Amino acid sequence: MRRVVWSAVGALAVLVAACAGGDGGEVREVLVDYLDDEVASSFIAYFPSEVTVRPGDTVRFKQEWTGEPHSVTMGTMVDEMMEVITPLMEQYEDVPDEEVPPEAFEQFEAATQALPPMMDHESDDFAIQQNAAQPCFLDEGTPPEDPATPCGDEDQQQPAFNGRQSYYNSGYIHYEGPQGNEFVVPLADDIAPGVYSYYCNLHGPGQSGTITVVEPDADIPSQADVARQARAEIEEMAGPLRAAYADVVEAEGEVVVEGRAVPKPLAGYWDESFGHFGVNEFIPRRVEVDAGEAITWHFVGLHTVSFEVPEYFAQLTVGDDGTVTLSAEAIEPVNSPGAPEPPEPPEGEAPPEGEAPPEGEEPPEGEAPPEPVVVDAGEWDGSGFISSGVFFENAYRLTFTEPGTYPYACLIHPQMVGEVVVR
Repeated sequence: MRRVVWSAVGALAVLVAACAGGDGGEVREVLVDYLDDEVASSFIAYFPSEVTVRPGDTVRFKQEWTGEPHSVTMGTMVDEMMEVITPLMEQYEDVPDEEVPPEAFEQFEAATQALPPMMDHESDDFAIQQNAAQPCFLDEGTPPEDPATPCGDEDQQQPAFNGRQSYYNSGYIHYEGPQGNEFVVPLADDIAPGVYSYYCNLHGPGQSGTITVVEPDADIPSQADVARQARAEIEEMAGPLRAAYADVVEAEGEVVVEGRAVPKPLAGYWDESFGHFGVNEFIPRRVEVDAGEAITWHFVGLHTVSFEVPEYFAQLTVGDDGTVTLSAEAIEPVNSPGAPEPPEPPEGEAPPEGEAPPEGEEPPEGEAPPEPVVVDAGEWDGSGFISSGVFFENAYRLTFTEPGTYPYACLIHPQMVGEVVVR
């Protein structure tokens, strides 16, 4: 069920000694995502996933900017959703989709239906939905049904979290600005002891956590204890990632990715052992070719191959009026053909034999994955912005005509950089 649940510099210095909250309470900090200092990567998780506080305390969510957008979305609507989904994830997360009973998918869909996602994954242009991407704090009721309509100005003013609000949403946590990479949740003095769930409304319930509120006079873990727990959870994920990355770097020739042999260079890497994270690296980072020779990158995950990149721009931007927009330059091809379109079989029919199923779907059991489509962008003389646009799988080929050293990057993940040397 993992595919459904996931519908993508070590900063624990911020997780230091406890500090005073706004009303004399204490602050506990939770990391959103994590940037490993050995391997460029994205960790679709919160660290630690559970934190214990008292009424009147504050939970500060500190985002590590890996290029992956996140939110912190909570409230009674989320509590009700997670009551259904948490047991499903625990039971089926490591079970192949074809072995999950249909009623489990139906329960999952029913539980998530009332909560709008930040991005419409069903649309061709990955449309940003303003009713989820912008902040919203409701005592009761639900966010607007129209994806283009954000909550009103008054409902975007953040109150203390009292555990009774129906919807309490940070919206997209931008990487810059007055509250860049941060969402601070003050807890009301009258919040009842209990467990309150939150999740990322872009990456889905698979990226979730809990805030446990205890009695006002109860002991709680210190910030140092919280930091140690965060580090332990990070290392549980990062250890396998670093080891797998080292193996792929050292591997000669092809690398096996989900049952398919893929030649280097790779744009990104993912392995079934990773779970909720992925490698944002070009492997190898440095490629040497002769002038007139082509390089073909094979994509593993959502990435771009982009040269002569303008000054950094995030894939999501926030306008003066609060509108969150997906940057076309970041995801669409520039001076390139773009990713191949998946074939469209007649309604109710499977893809014709030998053709790929729609991107993101598994081939029928027992059949090998389809061979990647190679998109040829032609020749490039080393000048001018050129970008593959976002690919998920398949491959991108570019022929280099002029000697030189050319840095390149993924426009989705800013730490993902490489270099081509043309002799």
